[in-house]
Amino acid sequence: MSSRFMSFVKGALIGLGVGLLVAPKSGKETRDDITKKMDDLKEQGMDYADLAVDKGKEYADLAADKGNEITQTSKHKVTDVRKSLSESSRNLRHTLSNAAQDVQHTTEAFVDEVSDSAKQAATDIKETAQITKMEAEDELSNTADDVKSTTEDAVADVKDTADDAKVDAKNI
Repeated sequence: MSSRFMSFVKGALIGLGVGLLVAPKSGKETRDDITKKMDDLKEQGMDYADLAVDKGKEYADLAADKGNEITQTSKHKVTDVRKSLSESSRNLRHTLSNAAQDVQHTTEAFVDEVSDSAKQAATDIKETAQITKMEAEDELSNTADDVKSTTEDAVADVKDTADDAKVDAKNI
């Protein structure tokens, strides 16, 4: 329970006690007044408890919706990255295929003069392909880690919010 609510309850009880002690009423009237006031305070407390439960459910639903939204966004981002990597891979294969054909034609025409150059070009192409592959794998791994981390954070936030709402509801 919040300290404001506890302060309110304490103040109400102290005021009730002082008012009853100084009131010029008989014992039965005073007991009846105390019973009535306690019933009113009990009803008011139940109203606060119901409000806390409703707010807790509302926050839990909101947190779940946000978690689902983050999950969906993450899935879309992963799909976009996969498509982009696939397209880049196709383009790279096409480019490498074209480059290999050019190297082959040039090599056939100038076998003696460009043999060393053709070998170097092939090595460069392989290294470029390997580097590009490693960069693509790193990017995919980083993206997957980011998605996983974001999803785990969202799930943790939802659980924390739900737990907080339960604790608040129990304390009220």
